[in-house]
Amino acid sequence: MCVSARRLVHPDNNSTSILILFEDATERRRIEAEKDILLTETRHRMKNLLAIVRALATQTAVQGRSGEEYRDAFLGRFEAVIRAEALALAGSAQGDLNELVEQALAPAGPERCRVDPGPPVRLKRSQVVPISLILHELAANAWKYGALSRPGGTVHLTWSVASEAARSVLHLTWHEENGPPVAPRQLASVSDPG
Repeated sequence: MCVSARRLVHPDNNSTSILILFEDATERRRIEAEKDILLTETRHRMKNLLAIVRALATQTAVQGRSGEEYRDAFLGRFEAVIRAEALALAGSAQGDLNELVEQALAPAGPERCRVDPGPPVRLKRSQVVPISLILHELAANAWKYGALSRPGGTVHLTWSVASEAARSVLHLTWHEENGPPVAPRQLASVSDPG
């Protein structure tokens, strides 16, 4: 309750009357508290989002890339973050793994990306962006170097959830077929200077 008092002065009267008002401020305080929480959350999310953008910029490889290639790689990752943030802000505190998979694989179409969804997986808000970025990187690499870089190449994706040590563990399987041949990696040899 808000209490306010005002002295009433009337020109014809020397009375010292006081008007006391009692106002129920419960709803107003609740709205102010919600606004404060929303503002604090918005500041926190902006700080986190800017940190993610900075990390994307510094972690996107520069070596051997033109400015245009760097821009395209950075913007692809950034768009994955934007889509993940939009999903995280869609109204619930959780995200859906199937929606993230659909977003990441949509450009290839269902004829080239076969998803065998496992059980429904609700992701915590803090898990949405990292998993979205992982799926984006897998899809981007498949387009550049893997199965999606060739006609007839396909990606198969499935997942399962297992209980391990009193917690749930997500097992995601990404399998590519009919892609270019994989060249064996050459390991650099280190000679003993002594």
